[in-house]
Amino acid sequence: MKIKKLFVCLSLAFVFIFGFPLEAFADQYLTSDHITLTNNRVNNRIGDMGFFGGISEGVRLPLTTEQMIAESDARGQRARRDTRTMRYSEMVFLTGEPVQFNGNIEVVRGGGVDTSERVGQFDVTHRVRPVMADDDVLITRDITFQVNYRLDGSQVIFTYQARRSSWSETIQVGGALFTLEPSLSHFGVSIIQDMTPGVSYYRGDISGRLVFAGPDGMITQDVQGSFHGYRSPWSATETHRLDKVITAPNWGMHYQVRPSITMNKVLQFVENEPFAISFEGNFREVMQTNVGLRYDLFVVPNFSWHLPNYGTVSMEIPNAFEQLPAHDLTFLRGNPAEDDIRRLFSTQILTGDPRFFQPSHAITRGQFVAAVARAIRLPIEPAVQPRAARGRVQPDISVFHDVPRTRPEYPYIMAAYRARLAVGRANSMFYFDYPIDRQEAFMILVRALGLTQMGLNPTPVTPFMDDSLIAPWARREVTVAHMIGLAVPDEFGFFHPTRQLSMGEAASILNELVEYMRVVLVSDYADQIVNIAR
Repeated sequence: MKIKKLFVCLSLAFVFIFGFPLEAFADQYLTSDHITLTNNRVNNRIGDMGFFGGISEGVRLPLTTEQMIAESDARGQRARRDTRTMRYSEMVFLTGEPVQFNGNIEVVRGGGVDTSERVGQFDVTHRVRPVMADDDVLITRDITFQVNYRLDGSQVIFTYQARRSSWSETIQVGGALFTLEPSLSHFGVSIIQDMTPGVSYYRGDISGRLVFAGPDGMITQDVQGSFHGYRSPWSATETHRLDKVITAPNWGMHYQVRPSITMNKVLQFVENEPFAISFEGNFREVMQTNVGLRYDLFVVPNFSWHLPNYGTVSMEIPNAFEQLPAHDLTFLRGNPAEDDIRRLFSTQILTGDPRFFQPSHAITRGQFVAAVARAIRLPIEPAVQPRAARGRVQPDISVFHDVPRTRPEYPYIMAAYRARLAVGRANSMFYFDYPIDRQEAFMILVRALGLTQMGLNPTPVTPFMDDSLIAPWARREVTVAHMIGLAVPDEFGFFHPTRQLSMGEAASILNELVEYMRVVLVSDYADQIVNIAR
């Protein structure tokens, strides 16, 4: 133990004197695996609509207060058994015509990803049941998937395989009964999930063959498709595109189903009506959910030629509301960033006493990184003193000399560091109280979204008049920030990469970050793929 302490002290002195990069120092305490896994949350809500082309109401995102009281860090803990029952709808085509089923889906996850293990296995069961026994269409489906997973850096690879021994399904349409033959059927799903600091992105492929015994003989339904989705603190989507081919004794059918679920939070400012009231108004957070599917008929049997070649189904989901705090920011009247600042204080992205907020002052590196960490809801660890054996307190060795554990922002800075969102500079210093410039600020925003790869062009070039002034270490991210609309030129076409960022400007671009997660991603992942009128 004494030798280990001596090694740590010598390492600290060596780094401080010779100015080695921060990573050389910090990796003594945080391995690369620890960094990529502890601050990213595995999305366990993949597949809440099932994989057969139906739609469900899903599990909504937590509102601000719910998010604040949620468990801050699930590192190293295996997910517990989770059961969710949701409303469910599915279009059935086994009779050669589209008919709608309405019921419930129960999703049972028998555990989940254990981030302390590189590989693992758990089960997921989907149970579909009718609500009304006298409906025209009845589905009873029980399918259990064996899920194998492996962790690779910030990514998780899932492989779902249906267990034939626990797969049973009957579909009744009017007086026609179709019974699944499990021994002749198979169904599998493969998913890759990338857990970036602010957004969990994923895509998957679906392949299966379902063989039913029907009134007129055996019917085969082949399924091929893919899906995309993401989950962030401000919005989430999952969109499927499934091609299905039915082969019956005397007819055939080819159609496509595109189910989608989108969730996003909306901030609405509501002015109070009474004159004598202590605050003029406040923001409320509204959790909106849109669920729908579109189907397109490509090949139909002769007896179905009269049908329209497409159709849509939607599900009404009530909104959830939460009132947010009302702050007195009347001194900001007329400031260009007034609305942005109000929104960020209401959602706790900006903290402290709003009366002391100075929009014209430069925002420091530490203040900006902590605000970004709050904006993307990075899970944080409490700033507690580590204890050695027998309860003795260990020396308080912080990764950064200028960010002691006693500082309120310490948990946010460490969360951002572990997520590779922001690191320190030479001499193991974070330079917390130094002003941040625009190019570094936008670099951090793009890292938060996990979109750095979009700027992997060997020589990325922006249209800014001062493009040559952008530092090489920030060029990729600034290019991406421009591509996605976060970084825009001023009226003369300049970006001003080295100019210090004011607190008012910081509020504006932080609000743009939230808006990108809340609005733009939804459009990219859902509206353009499904094309359902909302």
